[in-house]
Amino acid sequence: MLPYAKYFPLLFPIILLLLGYFHPISALNQDLGRHLLTGQIITQTLQIPSTNLFSYTYPEFPFINHHWFSEVVFSAITSVSGYPGLFIFSLLLIVSAFGLVLSTAANTGRIIPLAFLAIIYLRILFERTDLRPELLSFLFMSLMITILYRYREKYTRLIVLLIPLQLLWTNSHIYFPIGILVTVLFAIDLGFLHRKNLRTTQIKLLIITLFGMGLVTLINPHGLTGALYPFTVMQNYGYTIEENQTPFFLQSLGFVKPSLLYLEIALLILFSSLLATIKRFRLIDWLLATVFSAIALSAVRNFPLFVFATLIPCSYAVSTCISSFSNREKQSKPLMKYLALTCLLLFFCWQARAVVAMNPIGYGVHEDAKAALDFVKKEGLKGSIFNNFDIGSYIESRLYPDEKVFIDGRPEAYPASFIKNVYIPMQEDKALFASLSNKYNFNTIIFSHTDQTPWGEQFVNTIVQDDTWRTVYLDPTIIVLVKNIPKNESLIKRFSLAQSLSMTLPDDERLLRQAAHFYSITSQTISLEKVISLLLQRSPNNCQLLNAMMSMYAKDNHPSTEIYQARYRMHCSD
Repeated sequence: MLPYAKYFPLLFPIILLLLGYFHPISALNQDLGRHLLTGQIITQTLQIPSTNLFSYTYPEFPFINHHWFSEVVFSAITSVSGYPGLFIFSLLLIVSAFGLVLSTAANTGRIIPLAFLAIIYLRILFERTDLRPELLSFLFMSLMITILYRYREKYTRLIVLLIPLQLLWTNSHIYFPIGILVTVLFAIDLGFLHRKNLRTTQIKLLIITLFGMGLVTLINPHGLTGALYPFTVMQNYGYTIEENQTPFFLQSLGFVKPSLLYLEIALLILFSSLLATIKRFRLIDWLLATVFSAIALSAVRNFPLFVFATLIPCSYAVSTCISSFSNREKQSKPLMKYLALTCLLLFFCWQARAVVAMNPIGYGVHEDAKAALDFVKKEGLKGSIFNNFDIGSYIESRLYPDEKVFIDGRPEAYPASFIKNVYIPMQEDKALFASLSNKYNFNTIIFSHTDQTPWGEQFVNTIVQDDTWRTVYLDPTIIVLVKNIPKNESLIKRFSLAQSLSMTLPDDERLLRQAAHFYSITSQTISLEKVISLLLQRSPNNCQLLNAMMSMYAKDNHPSTEIYQARYRMHCSD
């Protein structure tokens, strides 16, 4: 047998990893556009902005940019090789990060069980597959854990590499304290291993390294304030973001997250195997498992940290369990191995199908708001813009410096009172919006109507009926309105959609669902019926769609109500 043939089963999780991340770049609709713009500004000016320069509401509000180095790297790659280069770079980052912990786990565990575990862990990791600065955090974390596990086994001066890694991490992403946390956990473990003599060279060098890592966190554009920022950022955070919520809170609101199920499975396997192997106790495994399980359960965005921190301990514990119960003399061992490989193949195929269904494979860029901003630029819309949180960063990437935004996707870049007492209430109160419109002299509204917040949906429904404003552009993602004043008269005559909020329906199920959402919140029954009918052509037995059509027809006593009731009972009744 070839020396590396035993590692063949690990190809399955590696392929699954590529399937999960090989999808069009969609983060431009969120923060990526702003990151690229900021990186370009830093490169051109050789200065890191310290205030909210993209917004006209609070342009002087202090902003601590904790990911400026990531922005420079992303911007430089994009300027040289465009989005293809950035896409390839992101794939290299995630494959390197996961590959490091996978290879380390492979050195201490059984390969086939590790492949099963890796696939389960990947389903947790796939909670976060967008191109974001956090990809660099994943790589730095994997590098540090790999180095620290090897240092635990054998003393080497290469441990000091953690110091420059910590410096890079500090300026790349807000997760940088995790590097120090992981090193502290390994220092505790090393102290436990050498508890009879805590003055060993191995312990001393790790403590020196840890001290150096702490010092280099001060080397950032904001010094001590920047080093402490991860612990203070939530003190001025006036907006509730999904990724910052606990998984159980989101579940109680009706969010369906497959990653949570796999996290629960991984937690069960992890702690069951650790308890089963308590006689071969490794303190570091328990420390990593306990600390990072708690971190993962504190916020959805932390799921990947659990993946990179606990795959090695879990693999080691599971492999130890299997070794304890296996009989190496059994003649059926080859048969069991082939059976295990067959099960692994079937498990991989099942998971691959689910992953591709969740994020179809493909290369490209999903720039949902591009057509809307092209329209804004082509028609030369000027003046103060009112926009919602979701679309702000993309507007900046397209219109800055000619135009600035009302708000963008950085809650920490605005006073919490502004978000709580101005931004949200003005969408719920028509009179307050009119007052603030006069204050800020709004001329254009660019709103992402996929916003599913109660205030966002209420605002869309209200504003399309307000005679003060006229809809001049509408697509499955964005609505653009201009103020009904003489300056905009020509534009309104050419593009007004006041009588019929029609849009060109796309041949894309995701965008059709967004169109359905818009027509639902604005009570455009005829258009909603048309969109749902198109969706039902793709998914004739979809229970959610059948229920929507059934409910809509029932309100109007439509003769087709009974037809959809029968279809719903046939396909959706328990």
